[in-house]
Amino acid sequence: MKNENVIDVLIQNIKADQELLISTDKQIETLKEEKREIANRLKGYRGDISVLLKYADPKHKEQIESLGLDLADSSSSSMNPVATVVLEIIMKTKDNSMTNGALYDAYVKTLKNAEEAVNYTEFNIKCRSLFNTQRLLRSKGKDAANSREDIVSLNGRVLDKEIEPQEKSKENAKG
Repeated sequence: MKNENVIDVLIQNIKADQELLISTDKQIETLKEEKREIANRLKGYRGDISVLLKYADPKHKEQIESLGLDLADSSSSSMNPVATVVLEIIMKTKDNSMTNGALYDAYVKTLKNAEEAVNYTEFNIKCRSLFNTQRLLRSKGKDAANSREDIVSLNGRVLDKEIEPQEKSKENAKG
């Protein structure tokens, strides 16, 4: 049996722990990457839930709530306050369209204090999510260099709640 010096034992322990540390760091990085992938999938599921929530029956909604997902504001939580106001304005206008400049002016009028309004450039940035999700459509106006002349319109149409019962009674009368 070989007599080892205390220093030799210490050096061996340091080398072993350095190798163990490198191995552990590699494992941690692998686990962090796996965690990122799982977190991204969960974010995707939240987006899917917000789209499909309107089709869910009460049992499914209860199951979703038990997962810790907030359903109360799922449709508006994805929109910033400016985008929410803009969507409401467009939905209330005749033909659900107006120029971008008029839309900005209408947005400013909704505020109690006009000084609280974001500037025109920031307004367009805040509304970008509405175009990216295709809730709103933008058509270039006569002057391509002037975005205030662009026509902003709702993608689809707003159904009047009063018209629906009348249409049903007409259909019942026919059939």
